[in-house]
Amino acid sequence: MSADAPILTMVTPAYNQGRYLAETIDSVLAQDLPVEYIVIDDGSSDETPEVMARYAGRIQGERQQNAGQVRTLNRGWGRARGKYLAYLSSDDVLYPGALRKLVQVLEANPDIACVFPDCDLIDDRSKVIKRNVCRPFDLAQLVIEQECYIGPGAVFRRSAFEAVGGWRPELRLAPDREFWMRLASQGRIVLVPETLAGYRFHPKSLSYKEVSEQQSREYLLVLDEYFARADVPADIRARKAEAYGHAHLILARNRFRAGDWQRGQQLFAEARKLHPALGGWKYRLRLLRNVVSKPARSAMAAVRSLSGR
Repeated sequence: MSADAPILTMVTPAYNQGRYLAETIDSVLAQDLPVEYIVIDDGSSDETPEVMARYAGRIQGERQQNAGQVRTLNRGWGRARGKYLAYLSSDDVLYPGALRKLVQVLEANPDIACVFPDCDLIDDRSKVIKRNVCRPFDLAQLVIEQECYIGPGAVFRRSAFEAVGGWRPELRLAPDREFWMRLASQGRIVLVPETLAGYRFHPKSLSYKEVSEQQSREYLLVLDEYFARADVPADIRARKAEAYGHAHLILARNRFRAGDWQRGQQLFAEARKLHPALGGWKYRLRLLRNVVSKPARSAMAAVRSLSGR
């Protein structure tokens, strides 16, 4: 790495989020840390090109044919010169001083592979809906329960990224989660308990398209590959059946959301067979909540947007 290389490279993949993109870019350019900022328009059909044109000379901007978020991120990181790498979605924002504080943690702790801040949930007008929505990283929770609370602003070592490789473009549902599973082999992933970013919630930020069972089985494929590794911690390996039970619970949830109640019940039965505790009321209520919560939250967000609140 050359002596004049930036300490951090930030990548933003931009696709039809022109309404929010200027706020995202401004939040990165306002950081009190020199940043190599790569913004890639992934074939947007809205005002994204015009927004990016206003920042000519201040960002490394380019436009490509639509390739999807994963390939766009990998393209940006492949051009990066920074010691540390990061990404920020084109509708999220960083708060002042975020990158300096995150990099300071990495500089002071060589055993940390990645840091991420706590964040606010914000609406389409940048008003805070909920504060402190992130939680500490837990590899067991990620692998077994498919739960991960890494929000916007995550920064990781370039060396760790190069050791494990980028996001996998063949994964459609959770390429980020699979990446964190691999990155955890390179060092600790740490939450900085300070709210330094805003994660935007708005109707178009969520996808309610039907997810087929074939697509959902991606979670099983990721588990197959993870448990085939030689470096799986003993405590996680001992809970392998539980992990597959939770994955089947996700498959069941997705079938319920699609209105396929019969197949959902079959997959829920398979989840309980793999891990009987999943049949308890705690998980039944969580499953019900997960099935109805996203459509309900989307409807509420749409009402807020229309009412101007």
